[in-house]
Amino acid sequence: MTSTRVRPHVIRVMEHTRAVLFPFDGTLCDLFADVDTTAIAERIRARLFDQGHRMSLLTSTSTDPLGMLAYAHNVSWAYGTEAEEIVRDAEMAAAKTATPTPGAHEVLRACQVGGRPVAVVGDTCRAAMESYLDAHGLRHLVGPIIGREQRRPSSREPVGTALIRQAVKALGAKPSDCALVSLSPQGMFAAKDAGTQAIGVVSKHAKRKRLAVTDGSVVISSLPQLADALTAVPAAETFDAPPDQL
Repeated sequence: MTSTRVRPHVIRVMEHTRAVLFPFDGTLCDLFADVDTTAIAERIRARLFDQGHRMSLLTSTSTDPLGMLAYAHNVSWAYGTEAEEIVRDAEMAAAKTATPTPGAHEVLRACQVGGRPVAVVGDTCRAAMESYLDAHGLRHLVGPIIGREQRRPSSREPVGTALIRQAVKALGAKPSDCALVSLSPQGMFAAKDAGTQAIGVVSKHAKRKRLAVTDGSVVISSLPQLADALTAVPAAETFDAPPDQL
């Protein structure tokens, strides 16, 4: 691991980071790196058409599988259940060929060394996330895995925010004791909405300026540098109990 001088503002966040949350697809890996996701969306749309459903032009040309999944759920429970099976099967297959994000596995190991519990969250089925972690020998480094099916259907919160809240609860922590590591501005905003800290990591898809979007967040140049920081800066000694556990 390369030695890195940790800047004071990063040290402050590291000291208050007693648990770390990782979005699965994007931060830990590229789930659909070698998969044509357009074909997944098309399979959902074809099933809807086969059963006599008609949709708007915008929906009929969508290439987003999760967008089509949400649409199917809004049409009916039966359509949503069938679409969920299509997406789940695609995710399980993709987990076998997913490309690890450079440095992500190193960060998970740094969390273990530093005694920081880890949760993985994602708008992905839990089984696919577990399959990926098992295949790469990482499951023992991760605690709760919060997948798409664990979001309350009645929740009006954005998916990312709702999943983060579920993960914090599963860790038995306060939101302010946790930090979400994100390679996207959307993740930074979701972390803020959920009350957790946010650690942005620069990537080819998101430059530093795009990630520095929320007050109190920090941006780090790479996941290996984050691993260095997590190793170099110890967390506060223990969790403060969440209000409902006091």
